[in-house]
Amino acid sequence: MKYNRLFVILIAFSLPFMALLVSGLSIYLININEIGFTLRDIAFQLAGLLFVTSLILYLILYYFRSSTLTSNILKGLIVGISLAVWVQSQFLAWNFGQFNGQPIHWYLWRSHMIIDGLVWLAIVAFALFLFLRRKQNSNRAVVGGIYLLGILSILIAFKTSPSRKTLPVDESLYKGIFKFHPQKNVMIILLDDFQSDYFNDIITKHPDEVKELDGFTFYRNNISRFPTTRTSLPSIITGAIYKNQKGYDDYIKDSYKNFNIFQAYKNKSYSTCFVGQLQSLYPDVISMEDVAYKMNNSWFYPLFEYLDYGFFRAVPTFIKPIIFNKGNWFFTYSLRNKYPPSFHGADVQFVELLDKKASLTENGKGTFKFFHFFIPHPPWRVNENLQFDPNLKGEEGYSKQARGAINLASRVLRTIKRLGIYDQTEIIIMSDHGTGIMGVRDLNNIYENAIRLVPEWVQSSSLALLLHKPANARGKLVISDIPVELTDIACILGLPYNDTICHDYDLAKSGGKRDRTFYYYEWSREYWNTDHMPPIKEYIVSGPSYDPESYKQGKNIYTAKGIQTIPVLGSNAYKLGEEIDFTTKVNGASDPYIREGWNPSESSQRWSDGPISGLSFHLDQTPQKDLVLKILALGYLGNHKIKCQEVNIIVNQIPIGSWLMPTGGWYEAIIPKKLISDGTVNLVFRYSNPMSPKDIENSQDDRVLALGVVKLVMEEKK
Repeated sequence: MKYNRLFVILIAFSLPFMALLVSGLSIYLININEIGFTLRDIAFQLAGLLFVTSLILYLILYYFRSSTLTSNILKGLIVGISLAVWVQSQFLAWNFGQFNGQPIHWYLWRSHMIIDGLVWLAIVAFALFLFLRRKQNSNRAVVGGIYLLGILSILIAFKTSPSRKTLPVDESLYKGIFKFHPQKNVMIILLDDFQSDYFNDIITKHPDEVKELDGFTFYRNNISRFPTTRTSLPSIITGAIYKNQKGYDDYIKDSYKNFNIFQAYKNKSYSTCFVGQLQSLYPDVISMEDVAYKMNNSWFYPLFEYLDYGFFRAVPTFIKPIIFNKGNWFFTYSLRNKYPPSFHGADVQFVELLDKKASLTENGKGTFKFFHFFIPHPPWRVNENLQFDPNLKGEEGYSKQARGAINLASRVLRTIKRLGIYDQTEIIIMSDHGTGIMGVRDLNNIYENAIRLVPEWVQSSSLALLLHKPANARGKLVISDIPVELTDIACILGLPYNDTICHDYDLAKSGGKRDRTFYYYEWSREYWNTDHMPPIKEYIVSGPSYDPESYKQGKNIYTAKGIQTIPVLGSNAYKLGEEIDFTTKVNGASDPYIREGWNPSESSQRWSDGPISGLSFHLDQTPQKDLVLKILALGYLGNHKIKCQEVNIIVNQIPIGSWLMPTGGWYEAIIPKKLISDGTVNLVFRYSNPMSPKDIENSQDDRVLALGVVKLVMEEKK
């Protein structure tokens, strides 16, 4: 058979075309606003890789050209794998969720692995069959079909991809990144996703790690306004609160026009610099990855990141764990060297560059620097020494990464001190929000007698770090419980701002009461490319942000279609003397009062779940006397493993007594009137011996039981 060089070239190029170009572009374009690099950054390297891999495959086919059987088997394999890659990347692209540091439980995807394996086997077998038959016309049609399908996929990906919202950056801004004024400097160091209660932990357990924070005040009673960077950061910079009242892009444009911190400093003749993670949201953001990689000549890193994403999409599910590499990624892992992966590594490289290149300049009247670092944002890959650690996980992993973030900020502070401008520099170290996925730390045992009126992730996403050092401030780190929020930043810096907003801050600073509003939403992929944000729920924070009882659900949900009014959580007024049935006989009767630590109602009782459970009541009147709490209940004795269940009773965080429950019956406790000044009764039951039937009775029931409530009533003492 005559050797057709063009046909062999097309076969050799088909697999790199599908694996490197079609699959890679499919995932890149869908997530274009979540990826730091651009196609321009990798175009030359990608073209070279396509050429080299195609050349290698061509040379292999050329070498075996004289053996018809071997040559056709190799062609069939290449074409079959190319077709399988296309099917995998376009039709078998299973949704594994966001890569946010959480592990992928691959055992849950076994059925998908089987499906993928069978599909790949069928496609490759089909291609081998065609080429072994040596029907030139059908083989050419299949190869031509590969290119047609690939080109169509690329066109569709470009057509359906959101436009990359990279805003233009003035190239002259790059020159001022490492320049500081000899006299007047203001700096904001933003540590993304830093949950403030973990900083309180660091102060207590690792005091040596905060020794660089000379002159700082830690505002531990601080909240963010939103749970993610997308809305939190512009609210910090502009003070404007997004409530789905307009499209997000219009909100950014209008809010920056009305007021923004950068323009305020420009008006003072300061040079300004904003180095951040993505250039897709805010004007004049210099990409930290760009600075780190270009100045360190790490030009190949974006390509390896692209390969990881592309191959993860291209390969069958049973091979994906190798590419994912427990979140460390196969290709970029080889480049790890001394740096952590991706954005985390860019942070470390940037701080090294800052230390090497920082210098003083007399230009302007001062400088304003805003450095937005990715650490300690998930995934957990960085330890307290800013070293790559692939084994970090859970609260301990996040805690180490948070300590690494403080190390990162401390290195910036040491650079400022080395330049001799620390005293005259005003510095804010902050985060844009809490994690929303980590538990809330117990500060000063304040949680011991408290219950959660809202889900824990609402509170944990609001706990944003805030530390401030005014110019010329020195001394030991101070902890303040002033109720502040991140939109106070302009007020803290003394910038000309909205008087009403700064009035709230000034009131809080002088000791006045301040209710704050946190706007919570579930940020999911379906909203990434829409004009509006997901429905935004309102939560009122009326006390310390680290106290779960400070959080109450507001009455509004802000949607793209307008404002929805909902009943306030726990707003069902309780009438004194009313008997509440906790069983399914009066279905849902106890639901309005249920907080954490309960199982669903059953026909005979409603069991607690765990070591603590809570109820919350809003009384229809302020009691004139002490109240009598009565419950018809039984304790779970674990098939008589214990003689009685001890139940400690706490009202509004004050213990009022306990019950010993050897059997079912009515139990009573007195609630002092002085504990119910605002008509709210937050009731907590804490148990001595909660147990699981699974451990006691060889049951499949894995609930943790202690108290089974049948009925409850509160009435004034006679």
